[in-house]
Amino acid sequence: ALTLFTPLPKQQKHRRFEEMSQEMPNSSAGSSGVNNFPPILATNQFQRNGSEAVYKVSETKNACVVRLDMPGCPDSDLVCWIEGINVHFFADEPAMPEYNHAGRKYGGTMVFNPETYNVKNAEAKFLNGVLWISVPKIPGRNANINVIE
Repeated sequence: ALTLFTPLPKQQKHRRFEEMSQEMPNSSAGSSGVNNFPPILATNQFQRNGSEAVYKVSETKNACVVRLDMPGCPDSDLVCWIEGINVHFFADEPAMPEYNHAGRKYGGTMVFNPETYNVKNAEAKFLNGVLWISVPKIPGRNANINVIE
C-alpha cells in the first residue's frame, strides 16, 4: 500500500512529500524537466483577471513550481504521493445529481529528472481548489523545464 497525502488543518495545508512517500523503485525519465502534462486548452470566459491556464509550470531560483486548478474538489479528496521520480495527484469533485452533474475527476503524474530535481523534498499545498507542488532544484545543476504534451 502507498502512503498517501492527507490534508492538514486549514491553517497548515502544507506537508513534505518525504513524509508521504514510501520506499519504491525509481522510474526512469529521459528528459531534463517535468513531463506528462496535457496541452492547456480550456479558459474561463467569466474570469476577470489572472492566468487563464488550467495549469502552470514555472521555475524559480530554487524550485520547479506547478499550479493545478482543481475547482470543486474538497481538501479531503486530494491524494498525492511520490513514487521514485514521479509525483502523482488525484482528486474528484463530488457529483451533484440534482443538477445532472457527475462531477469532474482530476489526476496525473509528473516525472522529474533526478539529476536536477530533489523530488524527495517536494512540497504540496492545496488551497481553495488549487494544488501547488514545489520541487526543489539540486544546487549547482542546470535545470530546464520541459513540458511534454
